[in-house]
Amino acid sequence: MRRPIRLASLLALCAAAAVAQEKSPTTPTFAERVEVRVLDLDVDVTDSKGQPVTDLKREDFSVKIGGKQFSVDYFTRVDQGTIHAPDLATASPDQVLSAYKKGEETFVPRNFLIYVDLGFLPPGLRNRSLEAIRDLITRLGPEDSARVVVFDRSPKVLADWTTSKESIFSALSRIEHEGVGMSRLRAEQQTMSLIDSSPRRRGGRIPLVQQYAQEVGAEIQTMLVSMKQELVTLTPLNGKKVFLFVTGGFEFQPGYVMAQYASGGFGPAPLSSMNLRDVSGDVDAAIRSANGNEITFYTVDASGLAPEGEPAGGGDTVGSRQGVSFDPLGTRPAVTFIARQDRQNGLQLLARETGGLALLNTNDFEKGLSRVYRDVSSYYSVGVNLSAVGPGKYEEVKVEVKRPGLTVRARRGFEPRSEADLVGDRARATMGSDLSYNGIPVQLQTKPASAAKKHFLVPLTVIVPASALTFVPDGDKPTAHAEYYFGSVDDKGRMSEVSRQETSFQLPADQATSTAMLRFDAQLETRKGNVRIVVNVRDAATGKMGTARASLRVE
Repeated sequence: MRRPIRLASLLALCAAAAVAQEKSPTTPTFAERVEVRVLDLDVDVTDSKGQPVTDLKREDFSVKIGGKQFSVDYFTRVDQGTIHAPDLATASPDQVLSAYKKGEETFVPRNFLIYVDLGFLPPGLRNRSLEAIRDLITRLGPEDSARVVVFDRSPKVLADWTTSKESIFSALSRIEHEGVGMSRLRAEQQTMSLIDSSPRRRGGRIPLVQQYAQEVGAEIQTMLVSMKQELVTLTPLNGKKVFLFVTGGFEFQPGYVMAQYASGGFGPAPLSSMNLRDVSGDVDAAIRSANGNEITFYTVDASGLAPEGEPAGGGDTVGSRQGVSFDPLGTRPAVTFIARQDRQNGLQLLARETGGLALLNTNDFEKGLSRVYRDVSSYYSVGVNLSAVGPGKYEEVKVEVKRPGLTVRARRGFEPRSEADLVGDRARATMGSDLSYNGIPVQLQTKPASAAKKHFLVPLTVIVPASALTFVPDGDKPTAHAEYYFGSVDDKGRMSEVSRQETSFQLPADQATSTAMLRFDAQLETRKGNVRIVVNVRDAATGKMGTARASLRVE
């Protein structure tokens, strides 16, 4: 059957760039099961000295979702990335699915999406933080994986998902040698210079602040949108899913502090004639996406880390820079204090709401990232059955322990999602990365594009063997139901929306398990240029999926 597919414009906001290469043997594995019936909460519990508490039991934990008490259905302790065999029987189905065995021990893989934002980082601090990341990578096990993305006005993937430490180290070295960065830091310096040389009357400085707010705000929004899209590449991976965000911070309300600098004081007066926006909506969207897919943010202000790391939002995380001063707003200490708070607000929210850590305000990078490693390697896995919770509503999550005097950290929200939404995310993951499903062998054939009214139409044929689908009795002929998820990526990494199509196949009973090839024809509408087309085929009965790609030039 032939159906037209209209995909969203390829000129959408910049997404994470996709690396066009064959699937590497070091690409991590992931599951085809997508229907989430269990909420897995990774819970960190520490005593008054900040040391991990390791002797708690299932009955010590209390979980509330949307204010309603839920029983703890699954419970286990992960220690140094390992679930010991006696505990595996009590782990949640998703935890069992993610684990792999070696001898008597069962390991939970750790997956790090390393996202380095160069917008407010001088080279010296940038390189020191990269050296600490290298130390973190050396500790990873053979089944742990990472993906490296750098943001320098736009995102660029330097290493796709891989278990190869050499590939990860190479990507980090490229940031050192190729990354320019400091776009927002330079914009701040230039704007302050213009303000200092302009008349002190407020009206003459407002246009400078507005231009700065628009320029910097657009860059920060682009970054946050790309981060949300990068989260998608983590969704199908097995094990612990970590978004490690290394940055010099980003303004939560771009232009607000600059307006204060221009006026020489604080208060609503300098803002009365401006329409300054904040990026809270984009930060909240990233938090909800992370929590919905059980991903934890660890945020690093690489212009200052706390020695042991402070739980996000806990205690006074704004402190000294230990003699390192590169902030031009330092000419006005009060403005510097507010600017630092503004740049760290988003970092604290991302970490706190997803159960991670915000590492701020000193330069002991290695010790801070050692705390991150400990955090992702040793924790309680608390599972709650979601069969009574319908999809579509974001709910508050609260985890407590009965023992007094302990600090509990876990994600603070979750949105149960429909199976269709989860499958769509997994399809997007194969568009934005080299991850592929291999449950169904899929062939994708294309034909030359033809001009349409506005764009071009590319004929597609998707072929799968009948034996890869599940045929069930339906009258006199067995029937199989298949779903097709189409998407495209241009050579700048910009992704279309995912288009879903479905069809049914009927075969005589003696051919249902044969090698007969089943064809599905469609048309993709796209713009001219270099395009990579991705299709995922899903067997509706079992959830098995397969991925195929084709690259072509449309002109």
